[in-house]
Amino acid sequence: MESEQHNYFIVRTAPGKEDKFMDSAYKMISKKEDHGIYSLFRPESVKGYVFAEAESLTKVVDAFRSVPNSKGVIRKEIDFSELEQYFDKEAQKVNVNERDIVEVVAGPFKGDQGRVTRLVPGKDEVVIEPLNSPVPIPITLSIDDVRVINEEENSDFGGNEE
Repeated sequence: MESEQHNYFIVRTAPGKEDKFMDSAYKMISKKEDHGIYSLFRPESVKGYVFAEAESLTKVVDAFRSVPNSKGVIRKEIDFSELEQYFDKEAQKVNVNERDIVEVVAGPFKGDQGRVTRLVPGKDEVVIEPLNSPVPIPITLSIDDVRVINEEENSDFGGNEE
């Protein structure tokens, strides 16, 4: 048996359907014995693409040809060094403080802006009050679902000052 060679390829998917593609792909390739796919990887920040580690381009094309939400394979191998940026969790660490203005980047409140009123200790969550709401209702979100727009340290804008 040959030594296993690991190559990396990009599989195009329907944008927003990456998770469904991965579930379907896993079910299909787990039924085959010699599928040649070692792993699938889907970074949250990349929409419409899934990365596959496989023996060869042919194995990738054959494995994902009939998977729902598959839009084809980019027929060029990529280096692992191009994927390393997605594994660097320290670079993506979000620094959010109370009273910062944030934009919600995921979930049902996507696109809304709000002021951080509290950081939830022990969890990666923040409580925000939407800025465009007539009645400020606190919303608890994952810290990964917000992006800091404006850091405000000593602002006199509304809030719960004593």
